[in-house]
Amino acid sequence: MHPVRQPVLAAGLTALATAATLGLAPGAAVAAPAASPSISVNWFGTADVRAHTATVGGRFDCGAERGLAYIEVHLDQRRGAVTGFGFGVIGACTDERTAGTWTATIPADQGRFRPGPATTIARLVIEPNSLTETTEPVRLRPRCAHP
Repeated sequence: MHPVRQPVLAAGLTALATAATLGLAPGAAVAAPAASPSISVNWFGTADVRAHTATVGGRFDCGAERGLAYIEVHLDQRRGAVTGFGFGVIGACTDERTAGTWTATIPADQGRFRPGPATTIARLVIEPNSLTETTEPVRLRPRCAHP
C-alpha cells in the first residue's frame, strides 16, 4: 500500500465534510434548478420595402416563470443605417402555456429595411421581473405581394 500524502488526505476530508454540511452527501436529495426562460430568433425574416417594415419571429420558453409576457425587438441593418423597434404580443406565461412562437413587425425609424443581413436583439419580458435577451443575426428576404 502506498503512503498517502498528508495535504491530499486533508483536502479530501475537508471536501467530504463540506459536502455533508451542505446536504450533498451521497444519497442526499438535490432539487433540480428551476428552468430559466429562453428566446430565439428564426434565421429568416421578411422586408417590406414599400411599407418600411420588417417582420421577424422565433420561439420562446417561459421556463418556471409565470405572468404577463411580451417580446421587445430591436432590428439593425447596415450597421445602424436602418433601425427599428417593435413588439410581439404573446399574452401570458401560465401553467397551460409555457412555450410557443412569436412574430413582430418592426417599422423602420428612418430609411427602409431591405433584403439582406440584419441583427436582431430580442427580449422576452415576463412581468413582474423577468428579462431574457438574445442577439442573433437574421437574413431578411423580400416580402412577396399577395394578389
